[in-house]
Order: sequence, then structure tokens, then C-alpha cells
Amino acid sequence: MKHRGFGQSTVEAEITRATDAAVLVDLGDRELWIPRSVCLEGDALDVGDTDLIVADWYVQQEGLL
Repeated sequence: MKHRGFGQSTVEAEITRATDAAVLVDLGDRELWIPRSVCLEGDALDVGDTDLIVADWYVQQEGLL
């Protein structure tokens, strides 16, 4: 996890599944569905993508920071 500033952090994980509303990422010790709405350029994310830029409030809510 890297804090980028401007209220965003980079989640270093690979997307393993995707729906219209969210992406499933493999964090190593667990999997997590992340809503596309909390990701920078969330509409463009797809399976195999890595290094998602996610809103800090969501990262903190999920205990990733």
C-alpha cells in the first residue's frame, strides 16, 4: 500500500474478477471486492490490472492502510 496524497492510495494487488459495479482483488492473505466508484478510472479497470488507485477513506475503512 502506498499513500499518494490527494486523498488516494495505491493498492498493490491484482484484479482477479470484475463486474459492472466492483473488482475483486487478491491481496495475498485475502480477497476483497472494491467498488469501481472508489477507484480512480474505475470504469477502465479489468481482470489482470494491478496497482489500483483507491480513495483513502475506503482504504482506511477496509483496514488496508
